Amino acid sequence: MLIPDHETAVDFLNYAAIAETVVAFLSENRERAMTIGIHGDWGAGKSSVLKMIESELAGDDDVAVLWFNGWAFQGFDDAKTVLIEATITELCRRRSTTGKVKELGAKLIRRVDWLKLARRGAGLAFTVGTGIPSPDMIDAATRGLQTAAENVKDWTPEQMEVHLSEAKSFLRPAEGQSIPKVIHDFRIEFEKLLKEAKIKQLIVLIDDLDRCLPATAIDTLEAIRLFLFVPYTAFVIGADEQMIEYAVRQHFPDLPLTTGPLPYVRNYLEKLVQVPFRIPSLGIQETRTYVTLLLVGGLVGEEDEGFRALLDKARNSLNRPWLGAEIKQADVQAVASTRKEELVAVYVLAQQIGPILAEGTKGNPRQVKRFLNALLVRQAIASARGFGNDVNQAVLGKLMLAERFLSDLYEHIAGKAMQSKDGKVPEIKLLEDRVRKTKSKKAKARSREKALEPVDEIEEDVQKWLEQDWVRRWLLINPLLGETDLRPYVFVAQDKRTMRIAAPTDRLDDLIEKLSASKLAVRSVEAEVKALTPAEAEQVFAALHERVVRFGSYKTEPPGFEGMSVVAKHHARFQFEILTLLRSIDSKELGIWVVKGWNEIITDDGAKNQLIELLNRWAKLDGDAKLGTAAGQALSGLHRRKG
Repeated sequence: MLIPDHETAVDFLNYAAIAETVVAFLSENRERAMTIGIHGDWGAGKSSVLKMIESELAGDDDVAVLWFNGWAFQGFDDAKTVLIEATITELCRRRSTTGKVKELGAKLIRRVDWLKLARRGAGLAFTVGTGIPSPDMIDAATRGLQTAAENVKDWTPEQMEVHLSEAKSFLRPAEGQSIPKVIHDFRIEFEKLLKEAKIKQLIVLIDDLDRCLPATAIDTLEAIRLFLFVPYTAFVIGADEQMIEYAVRQHFPDLPLTTGPLPYVRNYLEKLVQVPFRIPSLGIQETRTYVTLLLVGGLVGEEDEGFRALLDKARNSLNRPWLGAEIKQADVQAVASTRKEELVAVYVLAQQIGPILAEGTKGNPRQVKRFLNALLVRQAIASARGFGNDVNQAVLGKLMLAERFLSDLYEHIAGKAMQSKDGKVPEIKLLEDRVRKTKSKKAKARSREKALEPVDEIEEDVQKWLEQDWVRRWLLINPLLGETDLRPYVFVAQDKRTMRIAAPTDRLDDLIEKLSASKLAVRSVEAEVKALTPAEAEQVFAALHERVVRFGSYKTEPPGFEGMSVVAKHHARFQFEILTLLRSIDSKELGIWVVKGWNEIITDDGAKNQLIELLNRWAKLDGDAKLGTAAGQALSGLHRRKG
């Protein structure tokens, strides 16, 4: 069961209200030319809103609704002519039997073809400022086209002559005209086409504009304003306005930053988009409801009658989320009487992970979908490998929240679980007990004070996790993990690391072996490590990390650790991962080798601060004088270098 990650006309998020408002606005202003913006972050649901608008207008014969995906056409031609041509062609296709639609459409297409040829021929470019090329320049363009055609070996002379004749016929009608006149004439003929097609309103839905390159996005917007912005036309653009503002800055780098009280890019966008609609982020209740609907829909199918009834109840609850009305467990169970157990599990999971998922994803629907799909994929992998019964969905979901939103905490838990004989992590149980005692309203004042006292068994860096609100909320999520064998969950989560090191090349295999050998062998390939691409460095580091963890003994330096250090030295993002690994190891299991050599390896300022904290912790150890003394000396050396 995977959740499809594409636009849909099925309203899981109560976005129908936005779509209906847009449709009403369009219906009330049919005679006006207008541009409406559906704004929202990547994955917020803009495409789905456009689909709902299209569905709402489907039964109106007086309205022609066209769909244009700018990203899909990127790279085929200049965006201006692609949008204009696609609009005219689709309009003529839908009204091909009406009056002189074909004739008028063909005339407009010839103008579009001329625009394309004028842009390509002999490298000539024109803008609103420079105007249309003169007749002499057009002759030069034609000669340039002829020269290019002679180099096309697949064309016969007859074919070349045909192409050149067509080119000249396109160029001839516009000779001597200026850009303002061309635009004016085009608009008049476009209006005639709409009247001849008996269309009371043309609505063009433009999707994925924020995925386009800046030049493509600007060209598309300018085509709307310059050529197609006539009465009885409306454009509904789904785009992240911040990305469009970025495109404006990139396309017009020399323009002033401001024009009055607002930045220029904002003024430009507001000139193009008259009516903006902003899609809000999901809150906690909306996320819970959304997760429930996605999982139930994936379980029984979106066309199931029981699911449709649940969907209606969900929409009613989302109409006034501030009142706290939510879909109940009984509502979910009622979807399918034969699958109550599965439906209850889905409901419980949504209640458990909803709050933190809402915070971690910033209420982004696509991120929610991706998290759920990753959860379902891992569960499927566990079943395929034969230990599906050992993986509880709620436990897996809770661990994945830590992995997704606080990787340091997850790495610590995973490391401890794999080192433990029973897969249990005592620190997690202590943390869970402590945070729940602090949370309990029934605890007496003395017990509460005692619960707030430091717990010796919890390491210093773990203590700091309790200071984070996110970690405390995560610990309170059911089920508890302190008494759970976490090894199956960590193993199935290795799909990420396994993918990173999948199918390494022979060259990388050889490099990994040398980085796992003696210090001399490691130093001999340092230049090769430095030259690795980011993707190659990640594969090599991941493979070495696996070897070190599997070795399991840290009294002496494990094979591969020196190699990890050299990779981190030249690819700084891995310096934090090395320190995270060391923090996850019980200090009683470490030898004094661990304090040496960091001056050369750790170069990132943030990583340096973490190293100093780690050395400070080791220097304060009472039970291991050798490690404590060595850590103190290493710390003094670091401070001297820093000074």
